[in-house]
Amino acid sequence: MSFLPRVTELTREFVSRQFDDLGPDACMEEIVACLTRENPEFLEMARKCASDFRDASRIMVGFGMFYQLLTLQSADGNDHSVMHALPSVTAQTRDALVRDIDEEGVEAFTVRAIGDMERTNPELMQMAHAFASRHEDYLRLMQGFALLYKSLIVQAAADRKYLH
Repeated sequence: MSFLPRVTELTREFVSRQFDDLGPDACMEEIVACLTRENPEFLEMARKCASDFRDASRIMVGFGMFYQLLTLQSADGNDHSVMHALPSVTAQTRDALVRDIDEEGVEAFTVRAIGDMERTNPELMQMAHAFASRHEDYLRLMQGFALLYKSLIVQAAADRKYLH
């Protein structure tokens, strides 16, 4: 079960138009500012994943779109101009994910996380797949999306458990 918002086709199209109309630089400036304030561990994970690529800033655009989709989908109503927080990934969650990856292996972790995303959030998966398909190292890029997705899933579950 996923505690993250399920991205709709309408939101995916809205974010795509937003990046086209405003440009990736302007969108990323706003997303990075939001992540710096509200989810710095997620931002650090995304930057680490992106740093493995020749054009890290271009890869960060994909990770930014990914986060923006979830953020806007979590917005109350249809006001897509307001940034709403997703679970703020903690260092403990990051460390737990590293242990999981070490135990089951990168490939098994990625397959499981991507399968989960495909089942529970197909529009988000479609965005990640389309973005990764335009790059040379599809698998490594999908591993980054899998890690970021799983970090939010695990943190959302931990936050929910803590609140109960």
